[in-house]
Amino acid sequence: MPQPTDRADRILDAAAELVVRMGFRKVTIDDIARRAEVGKGTVYLHWRTKEELFEALIMRESIGLLNDLTEAMRADPAEARPHRFFRRSFLLTVRDPLMKALVTGDTELLGNFKRFARNGEAQRFRDRYRELIVKHRLLRDDLPDAYLALTATATGFHLTDTINPDFAALTDEAKADALEHTVRAAFEPAGEPDPDSLATVASEVGDLFDELNAQFREWIYTPPRSG
Repeated sequence: MPQPTDRADRILDAAAELVVRMGFRKVTIDDIARRAEVGKGTVYLHWRTKEELFEALIMRESIGLLNDLTEAMRADPAEARPHRFFRRSFLLTVRDPLMKALVTGDTELLGNFKRFARNGEAQRFRDRYRELIVKHRLLRDDLPDAYLALTATATGFHLTDTINPDFAALTDEAKADALEHTVRAAFEPAGEPDPDSLATVASEVGDLFDELNAQFREWIYTPPRSG
């Protein structure tokens, strides 16, 4: 007999396939149940609404992205440097249709879906990452609101195709290279960072990702309580 997490993943796989193909608005729980080869009632054993199911799907996609970032930093702490961190994050995001749609606000794919109940935990990570790169001098301290400018710049690279369709001709790698160069030149101090500082940042960020992933997994795979 399949375990509940196996069944949940099968349902989420079906939902991901259908949402990417049809868009969130058009997909129904009946569609998802048929594609996953389960009864409609079985879907509701895991999530009470279509919105909750889709939120779980976004969380599962986020877990995959965070795991990739964590593995990269643990293999090479230099991946915690902003220019490398944002380059890898960019590529992982644009290569995942759901994560890309979430970052770019793609209403054709997402509809009016905006709910993300665990956003507080994600914000806590962003705040801690900012504290770490400032404390360990991975971010320039002579710029006003440097982290705001950094994240706005990174976000802008996700929106380039929308702003100017000519940019769509560039490969994802070319865009990532441009983002990496921009972040390195505009937002990081000159010279090479202290290796011990890099190791500390990479370790703490990896631990934060592990914690965030554990919380996401608990939410995704814990059946809803009645009442």
